[in-house]
Amino acid sequence: MCTYVLLSYCDYGTFLFYYIHAGNSRKKENSFPRRAFYIRGTNQSTSLFGPLTTIEMPAKEPDHDPLSGHPIYEKVKFINSGSFGYVILARNKATKEHVAIKFVEVNTEKDLKHSQREIMNHMQLLHPHVVQLKEVFAAGPYLAIVMEYVPNGDMFNHVVSRRGLPEAEARWFFQQLVLGMDYCHRKGVCNRDIKLENTLLVLQKDKKPLLKMCDFGYAKHDQLDSIAHSKVGTPGYTAPEVIESKDATGYDGKMADVWSAGVMLYTMLFARYPFERPEDKALKPHERTNKVLMRILKVDYVIPERPAISSDAKDILQKILVKDPSERLSLSQIQHHPWFQTNLPQGSLEYNTWALQVPNPGMQAADVIDDHIMRAFKARRAQKEQERAHR
Repeated sequence: MCTYVLLSYCDYGTFLFYYIHAGNSRKKENSFPRRAFYIRGTNQSTSLFGPLTTIEMPAKEPDHDPLSGHPIYEKVKFINSGSFGYVILARNKATKEHVAIKFVEVNTEKDLKHSQREIMNHMQLLHPHVVQLKEVFAAGPYLAIVMEYVPNGDMFNHVVSRRGLPEAEARWFFQQLVLGMDYCHRKGVCNRDIKLENTLLVLQKDKKPLLKMCDFGYAKHDQLDSIAHSKVGTPGYTAPEVIESKDATGYDGKMADVWSAGVMLYTMLFARYPFERPEDKALKPHERTNKVLMRILKVDYVIPERPAISSDAKDILQKILVKDPSERLSLSQIQHHPWFQTNLPQGSLEYNTWALQVPNPGMQAADVIDDHIMRAFKARRAQKEQERAHR
């Protein structure tokens, strides 16, 4: 049995552990790479409304318009930036449709491979509960990733603003999340970073809000990619088997997604993370993270008395947050659980069978995608060489 001792929180979200086994220690790095604008959950207090310790890149707008002269898209406004690059709101000149375009740097061969995998996994998905990846193109030293624009923020902000959700509303969002995950999994894609921040909100007049999954940066395809073994994701949502993963055996990314969905449901219901405690506030960030990881491995959580939830809600939580993936509820079992079935719109469970047969008519060919990624990679490499020459 190994003991995991968190030593430091390094740049780009790298967690450095000592694995202590039978009295012998050896150092090993396990990375939870930072790909979003910030990382939440890792360094937060138990309550979602307590002081936040976030890692945030300054929102620096680029000096030039990256879409100047582009035949299809025109810039509307700058949205945000991060370690990956930046995002702008753009408009299709012909259709007037708004899109979000993420401009990312492809600096290394590893970035090249990662970009190819992320884009191919995401672009094949066409579902109401998944943000659509429309196309990619090279934009100078950046790779431009064009996505469906979702204007109403993420579920994290929604839960914070509501100070937690009533059980019926949490179930409505959880139903959508599970249906979206089921579609992705049946397409062969596990997400590996399910969390509130990676689910976006669509508010509709006179209709219930919609949830859409986004960010497939850690996604794996069960046929096209190698077995999942990397310790990726957001620690507060991370499944026990991901923390304990060994490269040789790996883990089932789809069942790890189920665990993360359970954490997300708990957080929607109680406005707190299941594996954090009020006393953690006094700890340093790396100590707090270590405590969370240890509790995850022990499945050490409690269901609060307030707000009160139904016995069926407790039952589904307790059957999802199970350490052994083979004993954890599968997505199919979740979809047939009485709590999940309550007020589920008619035809919801049959929808994915139909959706799986629908091709994505606008999907770019793999060789076209590879060409754009390679052009961005070469342009970035030339830019760096030019910068070095002028030093």
